[in-house]
Amino acid sequence: MHSARIQQFVRRLQRPSIQGDHVYISSKYTSRLFICEQEEVNKMIESYQKIDDKYALFEQMFLTIFLEQEVEMAYSFGLENLNEQQLKVEQKFRTHVGKFQRFITGIIDMLSKGVESSDQIVEILRIVGRQHGNVRTMSFTAEKWLIFKNVLLDLLCKDANEKVGATWNKLISFMISEVKDSYLEHVRHARSSSCPQINSYRFIASRSKRLRSRKHSESANKLGRIESGKALDG
Repeated sequence: MHSARIQQFVRRLQRPSIQGDHVYISSKYTSRLFICEQEEVNKMIESYQKIDDKYALFEQMFLTIFLEQEVEMAYSFGLENLNEQQLKVEQKFRTHVGKFQRFITGIIDMLSKGVESSDQIVEILRIVGRQHGNVRTMSFTAEKWLIFKNVLLDLLCKDANEKVGATWNKLISFMISEVKDSYLEHVRHARSSSCPQINSYRFIASRSKRLRSRKHSESANKLGRIESGKALDG
């Protein structure tokens, strides 16, 4: 049996059983699962809904990342050399915060609908991953994803109890893992598509094909002239 198939088989065996009182997200791309009791998910959703100013929370998240934890990210988004007050009024920064707020809110809304939204959630996460692959000025390393996760969890779990915090941790870990996998897949594809050796091979192959076609055409024309000459001689 192929090694990849063996790994998939082992992962299936290791999956916990899914019961009716569990909400879960299942990724067909990575075989990752988010599994949690319905009550725990409901409490997490409730904790999110209780946040009075969600924009302020995510604004603080990006301020912490751009100004303290990972300054390189600010540069990648064209927001370098700006202090906190300047960032808060910068339209590019505000747009980024707003988009992220809508993203998280959308995931929470879909999660509240249960398992039927599982595939849709995964597809959205993978779209976000591919979008990050278009950022040319920075590589999203494992360390950067971890910084992002920790800052986000600190803010989301600030007033939450231990169980709600654990549920947030499960969800954000799943989300980042799926986004990261899609991001890496996009980067690998982009690199292979832009590989000079591959482009060179394509050019050479195309040129060779044109030459063969031209030679074939010339040979056919020559043969036609010969046959025509024979007919006249006859």
